[in-house]
Amino acid sequence: MLYFVIKALHLLSDFLLIGGMLINAFVIGMVPPAIRVGVISALRRYDRIVTTAALGGAWIFGLWLAFGYGFYTSGWFGFKFLIVVMLSALHGMQGGWMRRMEADPKLDPPAFVRAGMPIILISVVLIVALAVIKPF
Repeated sequence: MLYFVIKALHLLSDFLLIGGMLINAFVIGMVPPAIRVGVISALRRYDRIVTTAALGGAWIFGLWLAFGYGFYTSGWFGFKFLIVVMLSALHGMQGGWMRRMEADPKLDPPAFVRAGMPIILISVVLIVALAVIKPF
């Protein structure tokens, strides 16, 4: 029973995290400089309260599942873990660039941060496939 509760909390955290990261990616890549400051100010508050908390929950419950139930020894888990580390780094870069863009709306982030949407979506597809199929 505890396994399913932890798994549900992990998935809920994942949904909130990915939703927040996609909103960040949209604002970073699509919002014009003329209205950037107001939009980013509102989004940064949401990012700090919801998305960052969801990132923490995803890590806590994910590691609990991995080490509590022995998934960390599987090959698929190592690849999934690498993708999760990359997504966590992307979230940190998104937060840093939103802070910089709020201070100077004319700044444009590097291509890796601007291309956040496809990176996030491809990563989610790979993570779900690895967790469900467990290919190796």
